[in-house]
Order: sequence, then structure tokens, then C-alpha cells
Amino acid sequence: MIKNIFYQFRRKSFLKFDIRIIIISVIVMLCVIMFFPHFFRNTYTVTIANKRVIRSDNTNTYLIYAQMENGNIRVFENTNSLLEFKVHSEDVYWGLTINRKYEIKAYGLSMPLLSSYQNIIEVKGGK
Repeated sequence: MIKNIFYQFRRKSFLKFDIRIIIISVIVMLCVIMFFPHFFRNTYTVTIANKRVIRSDNTNTYLIYAQMENGNIRVFENTNSLLEFKVHSEDVYWGLTINRKYEIKAYGLSMPLLSSYQNIIEVKGGK
């Protein structure tokens, strides 16, 4: 007699095993997506060209327009990040002065089409 292999899918132990794998896979994928931008870190020497505050749903997003050493303009985001233990984004924003030079440490990927910019972690200077 030929055993029908589809009967093994009816067993409860097979379903429990399959669901566990799916749940673990989803958790791993969420962790990778959440931590992915934190793997890309850079330090820039910039001159602040302009600043802007975007208010939506009781949260503020601070955008900083900076001129790089080669003359290009780059936009940085300045928001709080619990993973980076950064909770003073407003102080950083108001501490930056236009037309002054700073050394900025930032993380993330800059994708202007998706309105995703590198987030500033630390600022040094002010010459």
C-alpha cells in the first residue's frame, strides 16, 4: 500500500512546528529592519545652510540642510532615537547656528525620494 503523504500535514505537531518557524522568522526580520540603519555611520564636516521644523501629530522632525566640504547640499534629520539613547534632539537643533562649521556624526541611509535622511547623533564644533 502507498501511504498518502498529505496525512502528515494533519498532525498537530507538524502545525505547531511550522507556526513556530514562521513566528521566529518574522521576529528576526523585524529586528533586522529595525536595526539596519544603525549599521551605516558616518562623520561629516559641514557648514549649516538652513534649518526647518516639521510638525505632525504632536511630534517634531528637525531637518538640517548642510553644505558639505565639496559644496554639495545634504539634508540631515534630527530626531530622538531610543536605540541611540538620544533624547535631546531639540537642544541639538537650537544649538546649531547657520553659517557655522560643525563635525556631525550621523547614522542611517539617505533616500530623499522616500523622505528618509541620516539622523544626527552627535555634533561637535561651531567655529
